[in-house]
Amino acid sequence: MLKLIRRCPEYVSGYREYCQESYDNHVIYFRPTNPKLIDSEWFSRTKDWYDKKETGQIQGQPISFHFWAVDDEKFIGEFQLRTELTPEVMSGIGSIGYSVRVSEQGKGYGTEILKQGLLIAKEHGMNINDKNSMSAHVCEKLGGKLMDKIQAYNDAEGCYIMRRYWIYL
Repeated sequence: MLKLIRRCPEYVSGYREYCQESYDNHVIYFRPTNPKLIDSEWFSRTKDWYDKKETGQIQGQPISFHFWAVDDEKFIGEFQLRTELTPEVMSGIGSIGYSVRVSEQGKGYGTEILKQGLLIAKEHGMNINDKNSMSAHVCEKLGGKLMDKIQAYNDAEGCYIMRRYWIYL
């Protein structure tokens, strides 16, 4: 059964495999850590930074929470929630991000990750790249209402159209 958990050292090797699959398949919508950077010290080296992101202690970064999705001890994907709705969040990176490792896509995991993530998020909006039709479908399937479409930009994707959704629970 899939569950969202806090980042932890026990799943770092699975996270590295997930990141490698994303890089090997040129995933751009939700770009994880470069797998070349994930070594035996990566978790301890990054823990303080992630902890500070959750309390708003990193200047220029919105408050955000990171969860890993695991099913029967296998790393499946991740979920991120940005609770500080800054202009960058609302018109660029989005308030919710989630991803399923390439080898596990098409099995319903995206729906379950977002469903569980929404229990965490409650009444926060959701932004999706207009080209990411799979994610838009999952969002609408779970009750997301399209608010509008805007021109957006981020370093990974360049200029693109962003769909902005609201989901009320």
